Amino acid sequence: MILDYSRIYVLSSFSLKSGNMKTVGVIGLGSVGWAVIHGISRFYHCVGYDIVGDYDWDAVLAADIIFICVSTPISANGELDCGNVSEVLNRLDSVKYNGCVVIKSTVSIGFMEKMKKKFPGLRLIYMPEFLREKSSFTWFAEPDRIVLSGERDDINEVLSFFSWVKGAKTLIMNYRSAELGKLAHNAFIATKVSFTNEIEKICQQFEVNPIDVMSIIWADRRVMSTDHLTPGLGPYEGKCVPKDTHELICVADNPILLEAVEAVNKNVPPYPSKFPESKIIVIIPTNNRPEKLKRALKSVESQTRLPDKVIIVSEESDSSIKVIHDFLSDLGKKLNIDHITNIKTKNLSGAVNTALDYFSLLNIDLDNTYIAFLDDDDWWDRQYLQNNIKYALETNSDWTISGLIRHDESYPQGETQPIPDVIFAETFFITNPNIQGSNLFLRLSELVAIGGFDENLPSTTDRDVCIRLLDRGTKYAILRNHLVHHDAFLRVDRLSYPGSERKKQGICNFYSKYSARMNPEQKEKFTERAKKLFAIEVLTDV
Repeated sequence: MILDYSRIYVLSSFSLKSGNMKTVGVIGLGSVGWAVIHGISRFYHCVGYDIVGDYDWDAVLAADIIFICVSTPISANGELDCGNVSEVLNRLDSVKYNGCVVIKSTVSIGFMEKMKKKFPGLRLIYMPEFLREKSSFTWFAEPDRIVLSGERDDINEVLSFFSWVKGAKTLIMNYRSAELGKLAHNAFIATKVSFTNEIEKICQQFEVNPIDVMSIIWADRRVMSTDHLTPGLGPYEGKCVPKDTHELICVADNPILLEAVEAVNKNVPPYPSKFPESKIIVIIPTNNRPEKLKRALKSVESQTRLPDKVIIVSEESDSSIKVIHDFLSDLGKKLNIDHITNIKTKNLSGAVNTALDYFSLLNIDLDNTYIAFLDDDDWWDRQYLQNNIKYALETNSDWTISGLIRHDESYPQGETQPIPDVIFAETFFITNPNIQGSNLFLRLSELVAIGGFDENLPSTTDRDVCIRLLDRGTKYAILRNHLVHHDAFLRVDRLSYPGSERKKQGICNFYSKYSARMNPEQKEKFTERAKKLFAIEVLTDV
């Protein structure tokens, strides 16, 4: 049965412990904001805030430095609307925030001087970002330049947060130069694209191969790059280049060249992509927890990148199936959902493998499809799918791992869990480095290649899957964004409930499967963890 559902936003919240480490606050959790968190959280604690969602504003105010990454869209008159930045500055000024305030949003020329006069108590730094939208995570982590404007002492303090950057040029200038430089940079990209499209049009006129013509330009020692100079890619598009180019056209006196650039762009038809768009399928195994499932599904509906399909797998004995059907009908028409019954082993592994068998009926491109698993009692930040698919494509990875936010009796509002820098199969012999079903984002062909989930394991499936993926050599990438909310409140229906028979069987079967690969120390740590966390005694040969 296939149903469609409307979008409903879910509130998500998290907090970060600062300890003795400095804390970085990020306001505006879009492409730039999450890229900032991904890059800087390797060295500092980060806390994010966005107007969409239940984020902790007070936690941002407690940060040592704040980065503003809110949008500045085109206004009705064609110029940049910097109202979102002004509103944030007004809120910070009202509480007398005394840390450096770094504006990374693109702003109009003269905006920073106006804000400095309006909010003299704020330590304002303009630090424009030069990210390519499809590579924002990796480009922020490895910048080619750092541009700053503001008071010199404040600039030095901001730079201290970027001591990890190697090889990038540091360019210090006044506010207006930085503002205009950001706009000019994107206008230059637009100029190169329109130039290429104009040459391609002339090549068509004379029946000449445009690649041959442009290769002569690429070979020039002053060019030496095909970026934005490759025929067949269509007009310049995206969130930044069109609006920044148009902003310069609006504010400049007689911008003949830029007007021509924009005119050329408007006459270039969009080109079809040479590569098929990657697909995302969400799998949600569930068993008699309709209210938890409803919360999970609402978080899927709230995604900024909706999945192409959602598979809900219920147990045949699930008494809540009618309730599930009722609320699925009420949710709307945004999601493409198939609700199927587990026909394999009656556990999570069987449910997942049932979904994998079901895919064979759907003519799915295994290499171009990613699977996102969601436990029915967990939920996602609205950027989860967008950030993971983007990072997977950026890094050409088969498997991306993002951070967990654990909600339990001690931290009901959520506590972020450490994100590993690297993972090894041996790590999973003794512990779980915070990788589980709900933050497992994986290319479908890789899951099929390892034979799906092990149905002999009613629990500990996440560790087993990770070991087998690592044994296979699956390429993974660590996304340093906390995007997955894990419900760890103590409930009898949870697998990890102390003394749970399903947990006991899963741990013992896992040990039987991998003990031959464990050394004595690993075996000891495995059994200690099982006893401490789950009250399970594991018989070993140690």
